Amino acid sequence: MNPKESIDTLICWLDAKNYHVDFDRKGDDSVDTSNKIVSINSTRTEETQLYILLHECGHVLIDANEKIVKYKQVQENFSEKTCMNKVFTVMEEVEAWKRGRLLARRLSIPIDEEKWNRDMSRALNKYIKWAAGTL
Repeated sequence: MNPKESIDTLICWLDAKNYHVDFDRKGDDSVDTSNKIVSINSTRTEETQLYILLHECGHVLIDANEKIVKYKQVQENFSEKTCMNKVFTVMEEVEAWKRGRLLARRLSIPIDEEKWNRDMSRALNKYIKWAAGTL
């Protein structure tokens, strides 16, 4: 399965959950769970778009799972600038990457481990710098 086919598989998976995926040059690589919209920046390579889409699917899985910590609810109890809010934000980002990777396995989506780890590390590094106040 190539990246385009894998992306199509994820679009179908999200569609079954009533989510819409928007690929746009100005996409911000995010998920709005309230409005069920996933935004992906279309200027990246298809493989990177796939990995980011898997990560956003991880957020969808977190939001739908009643058994795990509701990161957003915890974050809402604290100001965006507090250490607690930042810690829970980073925790959610790590969990979303983990769940996206597990979803790829479940859907038999091939992953280049080196590229996956590179993209995940870059994304998480930005959140870690933000949390540490160095961004």
